[in-house]
Amino acid sequence: MQVIEFETIPRNHTIQVPEVIPDGVCLRVALSWETTIPTVDHFKSLFASVTEGLTDEDLKRPNDSGREGVEWDI
Repeated sequence: MQVIEFETIPRNHTIQVPEVIPDGVCLRVALSWETTIPTVDHFKSLFASVTEGLTDEDLKRPNDSGREGVEWDI
């Protein structure tokens, strides 16, 4: 027996099985899920934690002023 673990989000009570599983094999499925539904505050905290561990140099934006000045041959 081979075992893999993967995470997925059901759509219309259906989950996608990874492509590595061949057609026609017998599967034993065990489902586990979080009992809480993510809220807006949960997503806000995830976005806020994106910069954790980064330095000021990592977050520095490039000094890009756009295209160079245009010179006309007139």
